[in-house]
Amino acid sequence: MLKRFLPFGIALCLACVSAFAPSPARADGGSNEYLVKAAFIYNFIKYVEWPGDKAVSAQSNIDVCVVGQSGLNDAGSVFTAASTPRLKLTLTEEKSLHAIPRHCHILFVARSEEDRLDKILAALKGKPVLTVSDIGRFAERGGMIGFMTEDNKIKLVINTRPATVAGMRIDAQLLEIALKVIER
Repeated sequence: MLKRFLPFGIALCLACVSAFAPSPARADGGSNEYLVKAAFIYNFIKYVEWPGDKAVSAQSNIDVCVVGQSGLNDAGSVFTAASTPRLKLTLTEEKSLHAIPRHCHILFVARSEEDRLDKILAALKGKPVLTVSDIGRFAERGGMIGFMTEDNKIKLVINTRPATVAGMRIDAQLLEIALKVIER
């Protein structure tokens, strides 16, 4: 299992070094910020359990989907670098809410979709898709994992309720590093 996630360590180190070198992660959505977020998202694969046929151990391909315009769209190299012969990771722009539950394991909701957030989360309620975003108060509004920037560092706010409803489980190790855990 360690070999399976070894590329992540390399990708995370590269992302962190580039993110905190001369220009640290910026709250305005700079590309370095999204490299770090992409590394976090990849790591979520290791700390989230999906139910049944969506379980990572049953996959040869994991789709990380993005809805809306985001700097994450340019961070696909993190997922390509983390791919192995056994598990290919792809970053996909998704236009159809109906297609998301069929192939996406993780959905990143871009800030550009804030006005549609309630509709997006309602369409995915009870579906085993890890919802992630950097929209303000995302987890409080019903998303699973929200990114926020505090003291120039990316922090997590995790809402376990929608994950539980979808039959997913977020590992305690991920919950421990969260700034805040919501269970409602």
